[in-house]
Amino acid sequence: MINYAALCDAMDGDEDVISMLIELYMAEHGDDIALMKQHYRNNAMDELFITVHSLKGVLLTLCEEHATVQLEPVETLCKRGDKPAPAVMEAIYTEVQNINQQIATLPLAL
Repeated sequence: MINYAALCDAMDGDEDVISMLIELYMAEHGDDIALMKQHYRNNAMDELFITVHSLKGVLLTLCEEHATVQLEPVETLCKRGDKPAPAVMEAIYTEVQNINQQIATLPLAL
């Protein structure tokens, strides 16, 4: 989940920047669960790597504390061309869905 207090601290309380980051996340990564599922189903590990790597980067910027840890080994596996276990991916889908739901309730979510 996003550590909103840490995000506010990292952005010096700048609500405009925080809102922009949240909007950018939803615009660029709001469909990542479906995209990851598609790449996984198609055994497209290069594409899954790109999606996971990008998602992890933006979540780190948002001070997210759980999915980024889950994404790290998936990123490593995909970079080697190896397919992560289904249970690992399911846990990521769930965590990203939880983040998306959290974002919908953040004070600055638009």
